[in-house]
Amino acid sequence: MKKLISIIGPMYNEEAIVSQFCEETIKALAPISDRYDLELVLVDDGSKDGTIDQMRRVREIFPGVVTLVQLSRNFGLEGAIHAGLRMAAGDAVVAMDADLQDPPDVILKMVTEWENGADIVVGSRAGRPNDSVFKRLSAKLFYSTLDALSGKLHLEKEAANFRLLDRKALATLLALPEVNGVFRVVVPFLGMKTTVVSYDRDKRFAGETKYRLKSMIRYALDSLTGISIEPLRKIPAAAVISFILTLASIAGIFLMPGEWKPTFLICSVMSLLFSLLFFVLSVIAEYLGQVYTEVKRRPISLVYDFQPSDSSRKKVAHEIL
Repeated sequence: MKKLISIIGPMYNEEAIVSQFCEETIKALAPISDRYDLELVLVDDGSKDGTIDQMRRVREIFPGVVTLVQLSRNFGLEGAIHAGLRMAAGDAVVAMDADLQDPPDVILKMVTEWENGADIVVGSRAGRPNDSVFKRLSAKLFYSTLDALSGKLHLEKEAANFRLLDRKALATLLALPEVNGVFRVVVPFLGMKTTVVSYDRDKRFAGETKYRLKSMIRYALDSLTGISIEPLRKIPAAAVISFILTLASIAGIFLMPGEWKPTFLICSVMSLLFSLLFFVLSVIAEYLGQVYTEVKRRPISLVYDFQPSDSSRKKVAHEIL
């Protein structure tokens, strides 16, 4: 029996790209169709447009390939990815952006690395020619900060959610007890044999990105606080810096006119101390938020409807027998 490759495509209000994503992915993986069966796991993340209807339509067209996963509401990208990982039946599972910015033909390179013994294959962006200046700069800052605070973990540069996991690596990931894990951070935690495939990120096929600035900031905070406790360990350094700035402010008093010296001193010291206090509290608050989420033990997403593909059913039936 052929091995099964599962491709996870999380979608939220993406009715314009459902059909194209399926067609382009099936076409791109045609060269290995003689060796592998294909499963496209389409995850509807509580869309409010016609995304789920388009998914049902393409499943009727490709019943042997398309698996449909409908979540009970919008849980966000991480929840959608995790649901796809849970429902995928493949011997190797690939998570990717369904807007075709992650080129499906790169999966062929990933499969080759997997065949050569890799447990995990990471897609790393060679460049961002289609991104705005702000997006490129913010991404560079994010990855640099993440790397600096990663502790003992090794994070591949410019690597997001485009990754292939062997069934053993996937089983290990799904066995982790945390409920608020960020996929791009949790996967490096697994270790295992990992290789990197470089690719150029394409333009979005249709529609608009659902990731606004607020979502990006929230995602960055979840990533930074989820990777290690290094930010907490940086607080003493922040205290030292604040102390030095306070001394500098006091020294600056001597350069001010006499009548302004007391006011300048009080304002400078209070401002610096309160800045330090709120910075420390904000870092601690982020970690307390993570603890609060983990203690509740609520699942990261809930599946409302699940319709496996024929290839998925065949795979499961074969394993039972």
